[in-house]
Amino acid sequence: MDPTLDLLVVGEAFVDFVPLHRGPLRSATGLEVHGGGAPANVAVGAARLGAATGFLGVVGDDEFGYLIRQRFEQEGVDVTGLRMAAGEQTGLCFVTLDPSGERSFLHRGGSAHALFDLQDVAPARVVPARAICFSSGVMRSTVGAQAIYRLLDDWRGLITADPGTFPRSWGDPLAARERLLPALGRCHVVKCSSDEVMYLTNEVDPRAGARRLVDGGAELAIVTCGPRGAIWARADDEGLVPTPDVEVVDATGAGDAFMAALLMRLAHDRARPALLPVETLHAHLAFACAIGAAACTRRGAVAGVPRLALPRVTSRDRTTDFRGSGAR
Repeated sequence: MDPTLDLLVVGEAFVDFVPLHRGPLRSATGLEVHGGGAPANVAVGAARLGAATGFLGVVGDDEFGYLIRQRFEQEGVDVTGLRMAAGEQTGLCFVTLDPSGERSFLHRGGSAHALFDLQDVAPARVVPARAICFSSGVMRSTVGAQAIYRLLDDWRGLITADPGTFPRSWGDPLAARERLLPALGRCHVVKCSSDEVMYLTNEVDPRAGARRLVDGGAELAIVTCGPRGAIWARADDEGLVPTPDVEVVDATGAGDAFMAALLMRLAHDRARPALLPVETLHAHLAFACAIGAAACTRRGAVAGVPRLALPRVTSRDRTTDFRGSGAR
């Protein structure tokens, strides 16, 4: 079946509450309501940048779940795969900003996102897409991990991951990593932050961490290092792409915006990431760094991502089959 989307993002969606001013939460005089959850931010960011995007995940059948669904629809994200679990509560996240715009998170509310399971990867819920991106959040349970592996077994297009972190509240982090790493080894692209790559690989040096992910099976590994830029590695080469200087208002979602921009570019590129000329790869990553920096200039995870009107890729242009292409 020909893809109908450029990108399908699989993962968790929350509602973020962001204080109007920087400082500890106890000093907040007001809160803004935003959609949140790294995968949800990637989906919205890619849609804003012109990619035909869908979301696959679980929220509660409550007011916050309906808020998330409504905001997806307003941003043009396909919600065929968004399940609203009856009797469950949507997760909430309170985002605190320090004087430099760096953020910390306080999770409250429900855990409907943890209910992702085999029913969510049934053919009726999975809209065919040029590329897929998944996170660690949907693999916090054994059945969630089984669902992801089943999805990857059947996937014909580009496989990417933006794993994020796996908080201790989600269970034994070592067991979680053991569930996650084999899935990352089947990816054409894995992107993570310098903190996340240390958790995944036990490497303090981001370059060594990126190389470890490639050694584990990923065709292209990218480690974002904030204002220092993005490090990338493939089997036979590696490099660094700088990040533009901006005045940081809120760093929440910068990595998500980076991933959204990169996936938009890759979804419109028929070549495998492992085979892209270095100049093309650098151009894609420079664009992603610019969009990630732009996300830092406004409060909220996706508020700073610009809306771009780009040509849609036709089904005939989206028929590349990535199965057997070298991702393991």
